[in-house]
Amino acid sequence: MMKFTMDMKTSNKAMRGAAVAVLAAGIGFASPVYAQEEIDVSIVSGFSPAVAAVRILQESFMPGVDARLAETGNYTINWREAFSGTLAKPAGELEAIEAGLADMGVIPTGFHADKLPVYQIGYVTPFTTTDLVLIHEVVDGLVDKYPAFRDTWTDLNQVTLSASGIPDNYILCSSEPINSVSDIDGLKVAGAGPNLRWIEPVGATGVTGSLGNFYQLVETGVVDAMLVWGESVVSLKFYEVCGNYFNANLGGVNSYVINVNQQAWDRFPDEVKEAMTEAAKQYGVDIGNFAAELGSQALDIFIANGGSVVEIDPQERAEWAETLPNLAQEWVASLEASGVPAQDILTDYMQAMRDADQPIARQWDQ
Repeated sequence: MMKFTMDMKTSNKAMRGAAVAVLAAGIGFASPVYAQEEIDVSIVSGFSPAVAAVRILQESFMPGVDARLAETGNYTINWREAFSGTLAKPAGELEAIEAGLADMGVIPTGFHADKLPVYQIGYVTPFTTTDLVLIHEVVDGLVDKYPAFRDTWTDLNQVTLSASGIPDNYILCSSEPINSVSDIDGLKVAGAGPNLRWIEPVGATGVTGSLGNFYQLVETGVVDAMLVWGESVVSLKFYEVCGNYFNANLGGVNSYVINVNQQAWDRFPDEVKEAMTEAAKQYGVDIGNFAAELGSQALDIFIANGGSVVEIDPQERAEWAETLPNLAQEWVASLEASGVPAQDILTDYMQAMRDADQPIARQWDQ
């Protein structure tokens, strides 16, 4: 076990070193002889590098910060990885950053609907888009425009750098065949929490879980299906316990933020802050592209491993969208009561999707 851990750390450092070299060469960064100051930064996720959110931290965000700082050579970062539950379990990242147990990390916003209600905009607008890069860019624009997003973090002792997502298109991965929406009736389905409201109106019983236990929940028969997406099916080998892939085309959501503890942020030099902010925005693009790439391979990989794939009928998709309660207007009413201009936020979000000609099944702002 000791040898494996050391090899993994060596591999991660080598990978980031190579990424920095490529980035530096690609954008013309200088290569200083030495750095004047080394800054320790602990970075947390309860998930392992098998999960895309962490993998892209290692492959995009961290080397992206390093490469930007290499331009002047004034600072280097001594990254202290706290992944795989070593500091916080999945969904425990918010509290770890708030308390200063970690300097920064990636937070799955879907697990904190009560504390982060304004960030649930993707979860209250299903059947809208499968373009994660678009979601990232639109939500980051909303964060810049509406103070309610950044104000969310004031009482949580954090600064937010960028919003992103990894579920590009939610599907149902099940132990028994699902050939139409009617087959979902009576199933127990595991999901992140907010998205369970999508499947309960068609007769499913929702069970809250996470990427860390979906596999076990299906394997042990606690649930019949999981509400996941193509990349996760491939990366976490869900096809080993779910032989059936029902492409429901439910769409994608903004599901992560990269945040920094307020006290850590205050001690970082401006150059480091700028590098982290720029790298966090690139992370949103890179994780979206990664999800799209693996998601496009998911069906073939699923079939190659003995699974079956069913595409939802477009008419059924439209009818399913109409069966849902007006999730977005419920969200608006709740936030407007606390002074947040949620209807304006929702209208801006949906208009951006219309302008981008997305496959919207329901106009949630109208």
